[in-house]
Amino acid sequence: MRIKEIIPVSLEKEPADIILKNCKIVNVFSGEIEEGNIALFRKRIAGIGDYKYGKKIIDIKGKYVCPGFIDAHLHIESSMLTPVEFAKVVLPRGTTTIIADPHEIANVLGLSGVEYIIKGTEGIPLNIYITLPSAVPATDLETSGARLGVEDMIGFLEKHPRILALGEVMNYPGVLSCDNELVAKIELLRHRYKKIDGHAPGLTGKKLNAYIVAFIRSDHESISKEEALEKVSKGMQVFIREGSAAKNLDELLKAVNILNHHYFSFCTDDRSPEDIINEGHIDYMVRRAIKKGINPVIAIRMASINTARYFNLRSMGAIAPGYKADFVILKDIKDFKIEMVIKDSIIVSKDNELCIDIKSDGFEVMKNPMFTPLIKKEDLRIKNENGKIRVIEIIKDNIITKAVIMEPKIKDGYVISDPARDIVKVVVVERYNGKNFSKGFIKGLGLKEGAIGTSVGHDAHNIAITGVNDDDIMTALREIKRLNGGIVVVKNGKVISSISLPIAGLMSDKSIDYVYKRTIELKNAAKSLGCKFEPFLPLSFIQLPVIPEIRITDKGIVDVEKQEFLPLFVKY
Repeated sequence: MRIKEIIPVSLEKEPADIILKNCKIVNVFSGEIEEGNIALFRKRIAGIGDYKYGKKIIDIKGKYVCPGFIDAHLHIESSMLTPVEFAKVVLPRGTTTIIADPHEIANVLGLSGVEYIIKGTEGIPLNIYITLPSAVPATDLETSGARLGVEDMIGFLEKHPRILALGEVMNYPGVLSCDNELVAKIELLRHRYKKIDGHAPGLTGKKLNAYIVAFIRSDHESISKEEALEKVSKGMQVFIREGSAAKNLDELLKAVNILNHHYFSFCTDDRSPEDIINEGHIDYMVRRAIKKGINPVIAIRMASINTARYFNLRSMGAIAPGYKADFVILKDIKDFKIEMVIKDSIIVSKDNELCIDIKSDGFEVMKNPMFTPLIKKEDLRIKNENGKIRVIEIIKDNIITKAVIMEPKIKDGYVISDPARDIVKVVVVERYNGKNFSKGFIKGLGLKEGAIGTSVGHDAHNIAITGVNDDDIMTALREIKRLNGGIVVVKNGKVISSISLPIAGLMSDKSIDYVYKRTIELKNAAKSLGCKFEPFLPLSFIQLPVIPEIRITDKGIVDVEKQEFLPLFVKY
């Protein structure tokens, strides 16, 4: 679009392509609700006021119109959907722009995985911006499928203009120790005026100061009001996260007030298709915030203009002249039930149903095999070493773990699972070179029998299986390999539920309806084995050696703070 083409429409010397008539417009700048018409020219807003002349008139009939929502940080891969299927599920929820960090698929496939996300989102009616992954691998304490260095990033940045930031800098110990390669990545992006996305769970005081001076200006890992307020006070944009494993919205809303709310945004990070369909996406966060007492306009700001301004998206996040014609239409601003979504001046959804067909101009990614080690059942046994054991405690609705020292259950000289005390074996199997695997114990899921396994294992995405007995663990491992990646639930040597994830072992090549149905079946199957809550996301996060307190990778048990391996047994 040329400026000379839209100015006559703004002056009403030329008719608008579309006029949205009788709108109650949520003005995120003034904080007021304005009544008027919106004139659209191609994909932009030409003006707001008493416009009458348009090639097409759409009567909004006094309903509220607010800007399309922006997700400040997410991983498309965590939805287990292709980019096209992901767009189909979030657009009806009012999300018109996302900032996607493809570091999950990058850890598996390297730059070809990032390129898949970029090219796989071309031509679809969703604004998708990319952050170039900083943590491939996240640390050297695990085996990933690729390594992304500074030299790889240089040409890639120039090739793809939709890259607007360095992806979450997860290796905060590397920042604090001035790791040469990590600092070089930050320097490369900041000197091109790109944002540096943060990931600083629990950092405070001087450590937080040191992290921020590395030009890292955002964070989505806050879990308490106090943590969020300290980060905001030191100039960070806090992305309030409400994913499927980590749910921090209710707690962090306590930090939001009239003076500081411009420095808060909403993000989903990792959200399952089931949660998106049943609860919502960013719209759920806005709705929940309003119910918790946040002013509706402030909630909408956190879902739109705050994020747009942070990422320098100059034409998004507001309803104003020159901005993109991305709208969410509501009957009531408090109930916040979406009736219509407009993207680029086109009605894309009515009453939560798509009105358009979504296809990509991109390409399909290669589907990689699983090169797992040749493991026998006896390899899974853990010989007693006359001491207590370190157990990884999983916490519901959080991806933080706790290290617990417990007495082991012994049988015939070997440590075994003890479901009565909620202690079950976990095995992490490297899937790229067929070399490493490690063994340990977790608690918190409530698993009473059988086994659960997944090839989704943040961030290196090796295979993690937890089970009450070694036979079921072996069955789960064989099935995941046969599926070329996936999630499985096993009982008495039989697979009772599964989903194949052949795209990098992370995503299905099937429709949203298929994935949704399978995830419900998996959840019910896990519940039948005794799980107290959905176990797949927590199980996928126990490998991530940059989130406190204790993890297990294919190389062993990790002390996150010290970034070193720990023995399973603690001597008396």
